[in-house]
Amino acid sequence: MLSPEPPNVIVQADEERVLQLIDNLVGNALKFTPSGGRVTIGGFLDDNELRVTVADTGPGIPEEQRARLFDRFWQARGSDRRGLGLGLPIAKGIAEAHGGRLWVESTMGSGSAFHFAMPLTS
Repeated sequence: MLSPEPPNVIVQADEERVLQLIDNLVGNALKFTPSGGRVTIGGFLDDNELRVTVADTGPGIPEEQRARLFDRFWQARGSDRRGLGLGLPIAKGIAEAHGGRLWVESTMGSGSAFHFAMPLTS
């Protein structure tokens, strides 16, 4: 049985910047998910916004580090040279520039989910 046709959804956005946001989130998920792990991307409508989630089965992010995740140049381990610590701050800036938001949920040992939401255009 076919599902009903999805509603006509319009989000006014800069396509290149939103692709950069998604690329940053997926890149981080792949970077921190061990071999054999899983990265998933999903989206849904909630009230008057489009929500997109990038989730992984990585090690999770300790609660005391989550407040700093979106700080420029911050990395959980100073010796970690897998990036500059700019991907998440840039992603958050892109979401906010579109009137949206970006946040994280994480459980140690189970992985993390980064969510961003952008308002729908009527």
